[in-house]
Amino acid sequence: MSRPALLAAMVLLAAASASAAPYRVFMVLHRAGAETDQGFKDYLHSAGLEVAFTVRNIEGDASRLPAIVQEIRAKRPDLVYAQSTLVTQGLVGQLGETDAPPRITDIPVVFAMVADPVSAGLVEKLESSGRNLTGAIHVASLPVQLKAMQSFMPLKRLGVAYNPAELSQRTMFDRLSQLTAQAGIELVAVDPLGPDGKPDPERLPKMMQRLAARRPDLVYLPPVNFFAPHSQLLMSEALRLGLPTFCAIEVQLEAGGMMGLVAPFYNVGGLAGFKAAQILRDRRPPSQIPIEALSRFSFEVNMPAAHALGLYPPMHILRYARMRER
Repeated sequence: MSRPALLAAMVLLAAASASAAPYRVFMVLHRAGAETDQGFKDYLHSAGLEVAFTVRNIEGDASRLPAIVQEIRAKRPDLVYAQSTLVTQGLVGQLGETDAPPRITDIPVVFAMVADPVSAGLVEKLESSGRNLTGAIHVASLPVQLKAMQSFMPLKRLGVAYNPAELSQRTMFDRLSQLTAQAGIELVAVDPLGPDGKPDPERLPKMMQRLAARRPDLVYLPPVNFFAPHSQLLMSEALRLGLPTFCAIEVQLEAGGMMGLVAPFYNVGGLAGFKAAQILRDRRPPSQIPIEALSRFSFEVNMPAAHALGLYPPMHILRYARMRER
């Protein structure tokens, strides 16, 4: 074989090898174990994409994110998956931030488990982010959630437990305050912040006791990163105090919450995987891929909790709600 022919053959072989190489996806987790992550992986596999995953788990500690950003910038994967609002903010930064540490600006990022990307300062609009970012929302909008609460029972006083240390939670509370005021509902709020302004798990029981003392008709538990690993404690304390709860995410129902309008985490991960496939396989810019929630959420009632509280779903709820028996 002549030298030019040999070189041509080597070029073709290198091109074939490159096309056969797996995509490199870097997954950054807020905490390990969420079904969202498995749904993301399974979707990419079902789409026929060969993917090599690198996984980093910050275990709820945002101080680990700068080093992970540096690692991503050095390794330059094909795509980054971000689990949670905190992780996404740490990787790509918020709009308009100044004097920020280095961020991921030129590698596609797909998030999951971000309740409100606009309120979190990640994007200006969901239709197109205008940056290297898209993803899947896992929570129904606040007006829809409030309507679901009112379909179960009339509300005069709504309790809410939230974490004002999180920007997205402060924005959520402001919006909920507006909605309840418009509906003529008194809103009473508690939080687990200590004297240092940081959430403290040891304050959770007393937080729920303070809420019970205000005698709300219902307690709303939004998707708070800090609450997730303490869901069992929160729900058992709510039941002990006779507080009916409305949950924003599936894990809260599984821990014993009374009812909620939720999306299966696995399906949320699959939606994020669908968007990742559009980027990897179809070469679509993430800035042009809409940020979306699942088309349907499930109204679920935890019957053991409802029985324990002496609250039974109205007949119209029974026609469409899913009843959890354990």
